[in-house]
Amino acid sequence: MKKILFTLLGLLFTYAAMGQTPQANSNNQSNTTSTYQDAPATPHEVAIQNDNPQPPSEPLSLWYTTPATNWVREALPIGNGDMGAMILGGVAQDRIQFNHKTLWKGTSNPTDLGSYLPFGDIYITNLNAKDATNYRRCLNLRTAVADVQYDADGECYTREYLCSNPDKVMAIRYKAKHASNLSLSINLINAQGLRATYTTKGATFSGTLTNGMAYAATMRVCHKAGRVTATSDGIEINRAKEVVIFLACTTNFAPTQANHLAGNMPQIMANINSTVQAASNKGFERVMNRHIYDHAQLFNRVNFTLQGAEHTQPTNLLLTANTNGANNMIDQLIFQYGRYLTIAASRGIDVPSNLQGLWNKDGYRGGDAVWASDIHSNINVQMNYWPSEPTNLSECHMPFLNFICNEALRHGGQWQQNARQLGVEAGWVVNTAGNIFGGSSNYKIGKYSVVNAWYCSHLWQHFAYTCDTTFLRQKAMPVMKAACDFWVKRLVEAQNGDGTLECPNEYSPEQGYVQNATAHSQQLVTQLFEQTLKAIEVLGHEASGCDNAYVDLLKSKLNKLDKGLRIDQNGLLREWKYQDNTPNLSANTDFFADDEHNVWQGHRHTSHLMALYPGFNIDPGKDSLIFAAAIKSLANRGDDATGWARAWRISLWARARNNAHAYQTLRGFAHHTTNTNYDWQGGLYDNLLDAHATSVFQIEGNYGATAGIAEMLLQSRPDSIVLLPALPPAWANGQIDGLKAIGNFEIGMAWCAGQLSTLRILSVKGMPVTLAYPHLSQATIVNETTGEKVTPNSHEGNRLSFNTMAGHAYSITLPHSATGGQTALTKQNF
Repeated sequence: MKKILFTLLGLLFTYAAMGQTPQANSNNQSNTTSTYQDAPATPHEVAIQNDNPQPPSEPLSLWYTTPATNWVREALPIGNGDMGAMILGGVAQDRIQFNHKTLWKGTSNPTDLGSYLPFGDIYITNLNAKDATNYRRCLNLRTAVADVQYDADGECYTREYLCSNPDKVMAIRYKAKHASNLSLSINLINAQGLRATYTTKGATFSGTLTNGMAYAATMRVCHKAGRVTATSDGIEINRAKEVVIFLACTTNFAPTQANHLAGNMPQIMANINSTVQAASNKGFERVMNRHIYDHAQLFNRVNFTLQGAEHTQPTNLLLTANTNGANNMIDQLIFQYGRYLTIAASRGIDVPSNLQGLWNKDGYRGGDAVWASDIHSNINVQMNYWPSEPTNLSECHMPFLNFICNEALRHGGQWQQNARQLGVEAGWVVNTAGNIFGGSSNYKIGKYSVVNAWYCSHLWQHFAYTCDTTFLRQKAMPVMKAACDFWVKRLVEAQNGDGTLECPNEYSPEQGYVQNATAHSQQLVTQLFEQTLKAIEVLGHEASGCDNAYVDLLKSKLNKLDKGLRIDQNGLLREWKYQDNTPNLSANTDFFADDEHNVWQGHRHTSHLMALYPGFNIDPGKDSLIFAAAIKSLANRGDDATGWARAWRISLWARARNNAHAYQTLRGFAHHTTNTNYDWQGGLYDNLLDAHATSVFQIEGNYGATAGIAEMLLQSRPDSIVLLPALPPAWANGQIDGLKAIGNFEIGMAWCAGQLSTLRILSVKGMPVTLAYPHLSQATIVNETTGEKVTPNSHEGNRLSFNTMAGHAYSITLPHSATGGQTALTKQNF
């Protein structure tokens, strides 16, 4: 990240350490003439006693026996793809902080990044708070409903929180089980400006940012029994049995419009008022049921269970237990949490998940989020989408992919202007630190132009997993071709005269001098040309818009291109062509190092290993010496790193087929931390969000860990589907169903004592399949749909190939005599 931002972060730490905004705790409610309304005063929390806490019935739940007091470390996230909220669950006062992923200041200008902004808060103060027992705060990943329950003064209280995608609202329900015992004060706080206006039915606020973006929120309050009053400061409900709150918020962001904005304030208000009214008419129960069903259609596609996983302790204690049963439960939660967060943060409007998904507390009244909570493109936004295809959430990939297409093909848009400013009259370029308008900061402008190639790999991956030729033809192909057009003109002859083509003026995120032919840039452009040629082959010349001359041009450039794969004198994969790898220093030696100098080798980024993961060009079957150098370089880099960097290393070690080191890295990623300052060691907070070296989490670590666990269990390669490539002994017995593979296959596996026991494949598109696992040539294949045995096309050693039919399921059975182990997986013919 940008060195210059480090100096600004200290200003935020005082407030961030408490998980509060600067306005929190100031009581401004009596000042009815004030333009703004600050958060209400925070009452003292009641005493909470838990003698025998009971876990929720759903094992895939995060649960705790105390309210959250820190937004970063303890609050629980909910979201519907566009809108999100963090739930704290206090008894004396509840805070629900909410965001909408389009609330941004800034513009499309290349030096006007702006910042992602918080939208507001709902504060619910309990006017009848009593000491509590049996308190439990929970987030059910399977239903995407958060809840709080506790007993007080002979009454049982429950609360439920959700963000509905079908109904486009956040819904909150407070209930008293026996009597009308709910007495609440409700405040709706605008994080950016004017105070809300209140009536007995709810509240609303609106405003306009300096970039012209209009925003608004509407809250509807419904209640059973009791009496409601409203003042200019809030709503008060006394002696109710049930209180329901519906909230909708939005902006006038329009991803395909010329200036990214459309509509006016009356239209926005009419839209959200209609949305809230429709939800209110349905009632909480129906909204919740529709929400659970909708979430289940995505979440329940993949089930992952490990034998012996224990679910008896609260999640924060589970993190520190460090037993095999606790670790297995944490690993299941990490895997499914990343999928949950993907569903919650990446649906709806064509805006990708940012550094914090869509959850952000920083930037009240003119402030900025840490790192602007931006769309950071030298690893972060890409890692956000690593689990989307392999964990069966292709739909959640689309907001990012559509964002790429919208901005890359925007006629005269900023991404095209970025290329022109580099002197290239074709194609498009993404700057490193970006916003939703296609704008950016000036960070690394002209020094890191290879993001377009990295972005295009996501377009190709979506096609590879879905086999959607319409998507490939209409969306991916024009963008990929335009990126190729840029690099065809951008490449230069090698400075050392070796006859290759080089990417000029690049750096290796985030260290080293800016220079030609970094391994990172060369590997990415190689991949871009290869995948574009494959796309042309799939579509044909006419549908792809590429004639024979263009194909010949790409092939000639690819043949001459430096591939970024060479070995140094120490047997390491070189990170740079024109300088040696830097000395191996500890990853936290210098927090404020200049990332354009040789600062450390034990570094969070592993940029020169792109072709190992997420790419496929470093492989023992292609070049065993390059593969060995890459693995030696990965080991030399070290295990200590920020959370997202540890997550990347999980997948890298999985690609190395090193189950022990992949699992060791996962354990390092999953260590418990409470630190919100600079230690560069990562870890997970109580709420399982991934710690970074700042006062906030960075969500790509959660996504990267999910992808890493999937990679340990299934590697979907262009030439084969590798089964259980890095299964650790701690996961000796388990099962996973629903993982996706290239070719649009759904895979189900169970294993016992570390060996594959059952395998089932659903062929969605009817593509031929090649499987890899020790002694797989001895397997029997049965088409479950027809009941017939299938004759393989080839069955040699560890590989098995056969044709499939669209919509048919296949079971593959190994004879009991077949044995294998992890060592077999390192063979080049596997």
